[in-house]
Amino acid sequence: MTERDDRVLRGLYDLKNLFGDKWVPAILVALRDGPLRRVEILSTVNSYSIDENWTDKHAVLHDSILARTLKKMREQGLIIRESCDKSFPPGVAYSLTAAVAEVLTLAEPLIEWTRAHPELLSQAQAHSRRSGGEAAILDDVVDLDSPAGDSRFHSAGRRPRAGGGVG
Repeated sequence: MTERDDRVLRGLYDLKNLFGDKWVPAILVALRDGPLRRVEILSTVNSYSIDENWTDKHAVLHDSILARTLKKMREQGLIIRESCDKSFPPGVAYSLTAAVAEVLTLAEPLIEWTRAHPELLSQAQAHSRRSGGEAAILDDVVDLDSPAGDSRFHSAGRRPRAGGGVG
């Protein structure tokens, strides 16, 4: 694997790990226009039509899942939790970090790319619905954090070479 391939692969998986949780994108979009309280995030996200083209199921965010997701996002540095002691009971609002607001802006050209390739999305969505809504994007093995520190990425029909490379 070339250094560039390694950088791109690791970068894509870094993005997936940061933003790949089911509810994170919806929460980020809800917070895009400014701080919201948890109840406002919950109602906003539940008003979205999440996964409507990918599965026949209607996605509903429950308060307990939102609480865990917000805590995780805060610990990851994606959002900021701010307390307002001027009211009783004290109010809590969540907002995006500057870096996350920046990445949402940078994502817009990629989103436009999806609009330019509706046939690709339709094909992927049909596959996802046929496989129960949990399409396996890769049937491959990816081990970016192996104990030896080597990267392994092999596709179906290709075997890794001795030493962890791609065959």
